[in-house]
Amino acid sequence: MRKLLILVVLLPVLAYAGVKGYLWYSIYSHMEDIKKAAAPVATIEYEDIRAPLNEPFGVTGITVVPHLVSDTIRIRSALVHTNGIRDLYELGKKVFTEELPQRLEVSLNQISIDLNGEIASLMANNQKTNLFGTPLDALACAEREFFSPTDLLAMGYEQLSVDTEFQYGVNRVKESVDLFVKFRIRDATSLAFDLSIPRSQAPTSRDQLSLQIPQLKDFSINIEDLSFNERRNKYCADLSGVTSAAFVDRHLDQVKAHADDSGFPVSDELLAAYRQYVTDSGNITVSANPLDPVDLMTLLTLNPRQLLEWLSLDVNIAGKNIQELMVIVVEEEEQPEEDAKPKVLLDTYKPTPVAELDQHVNRLLKIRTVDGKLHHAYLSVVSQDALVLTQELVGGSATFRLPIAQIDEVRVLH
Repeated sequence: MRKLLILVVLLPVLAYAGVKGYLWYSIYSHMEDIKKAAAPVATIEYEDIRAPLNEPFGVTGITVVPHLVSDTIRIRSALVHTNGIRDLYELGKKVFTEELPQRLEVSLNQISIDLNGEIASLMANNQKTNLFGTPLDALACAEREFFSPTDLLAMGYEQLSVDTEFQYGVNRVKESVDLFVKFRIRDATSLAFDLSIPRSQAPTSRDQLSLQIPQLKDFSINIEDLSFNERRNKYCADLSGVTSAAFVDRHLDQVKAHADDSGFPVSDELLAAYRQYVTDSGNITVSANPLDPVDLMTLLTLNPRQLLEWLSLDVNIAGKNIQELMVIVVEEEEQPEEDAKPKVLLDTYKPTPVAELDQHVNRLLKIRTVDGKLHHAYLSVVSQDALVLTQELVGGSATFRLPIAQIDEVRVLH
């Protein structure tokens, strides 16, 4: 009996040690495979393998030394996050069957590149883009097209330090697969993508990932300033010998001109909100809630106005929802040359009570529902309890019914 009791006590301990050892060896084997695959172009080393059963597991103290440069990329940790042993067991089964798991969360923490080194210079010179932010960030900054590592060093940055997150999981309520990707550049900015694809189109194996381009059910992009705007404003103002406020004025003028040239004449409301973001930090969130899943290739064929209507874009800057994103171009009938008038740019969506919508049949509406979604569509029919709306799509149109009880606000294009 005593031996039986000892065995009962030891079995959980032995099982724990066995699972932990198996996890450690699995991580070790994968890292050895990665090192061999990368050997022709870089040397990869790491300090430790982290293999707890109820916490994130992975590798710490990673260094990557490319063969063609005398520089090093350092990664503090590469971790897989699970909700416990059951999650871990399911993940392990999928690895061996080549199937994608139902849920996966991975993080790469503190990926560091020296801004004085060769890698940063190669990244900036080869891409001709900013290491932080977007190409718009350098507009009006002493004729710069992008910020070089030297510029960033002058702004007070010593290294490019990035944290990344990747999550995906099956959402049975929405019948979708939800993905979240975030890049956070320390003391500069963060960029996050949150999107859903129809579950029926989601790849089920690793081989399908490169072969299948699914449609988007909805998505959002969030940009958060983490002190980059303030540093950029001061640096560019000093270069030009003006105040920070004067630089911001010049910057906004060039942003507006760039948008106009791109066929997206921004509204005064949007430009004012962007000014607040540039001067007071904060967030920019762009959300899309299309009526039907959208194909990425189709989106590339649309002009800016079609894109707004198709995606039903919702923009929030510094906590404020932007009602009018772009100026509407009103086309006038052709007149003899002597009487010709210039096209007028008008921002003409007007708030309208629902009770008065029967006077605006066949006009373009912008409707925000109580759940926050934004619809751009033509009013076809007004009934006692619902509106029948028609949305123009590429190659046709879609008609749908929207209950009046779900409407929060209506604006009519006059």
